[in-house]
Amino acid sequence: MAFMSLIVCPSIASAQKPDAPGVGSNMITNFKGKLVSFKRGILVVTTDEGTQMNVALPDDIASFVFVAEAKPAFLQRGMFVRFSGSFNQAGMAQSPIRKVEIFQPVAGKLNGHQREAFVPGIYPVNRPKAGEPPPQVADVKVVGNIMGMDASGVMGVMIGKQPLQVPLAPDVRLELRFNNMSLAEEGDSVSVAGFYQAGDETNVKASRITITTSRVYGEATEGNSKSTRKRTRSSRKKTDDADTGNGENPDTAP
Repeated sequence: MAFMSLIVCPSIASAQKPDAPGVGSNMITNFKGKLVSFKRGILVVTTDEGTQMNVALPDDIASFVFVAEAKPAFLQRGMFVRFSGSFNQAGMAQSPIRKVEIFQPVAGKLNGHQREAFVPGIYPVNRPKAGEPPPQVADVKVVGNIMGMDASGVMGVMIGKQPLQVPLAPDVRLELRFNNMSLAEEGDSVSVAGFYQAGDETNVKASRITITTSRVYGEATEGNSKSTRKRTRSSRKKTDDADTGNGENPDTAP
């Protein structure tokens, strides 16, 4: 099957945005702090000013993300990845890929833009006009599963039933972007955007949460990279709870 025939051209759909928070008694807030705990869909965060905040997860789970750096040793067969690059019609990358994001599937309905981030496929950055022939080389976003990686730094990726060989740059940046709490730990940095009821500023409904850490997963100097990967595999069992807020993270729960 030709590479270009796999490119998905999503239909254009209009969506009406809900009323922005800040109307009436809702007050907009943005703050940064450190993670204290997570239980039953509520993050407890101590702000940089020392105030303890109770933060409810966003309704859109894609707006809740844990971000960390990873090394090639962390990669495993079957992991979900996404990246952008230029490919010809034969599916050959025109240059090594410089950034790869590692993610986990999310539950619930996804809109068109979100599908391009979570559903395996090849998505054009610039859609060709109707009637135009496919370009010889196209800039695309690729979402798929890791098949493996050889000693030369070529990563095999499966997109549905289509395999793809992807050369990685020697200094490729691997970034974990998990939409759950499976790897988060107490003390991680938290950035929150959301709103609260006037007079109740310590109880926040988030519209976006980003958790970051200085930990590097798969780094040889960790000394526990194997246990870290094992923990990642075992954490998949609690991913659904973390996605919906019905469970707790044993690393951060009180």
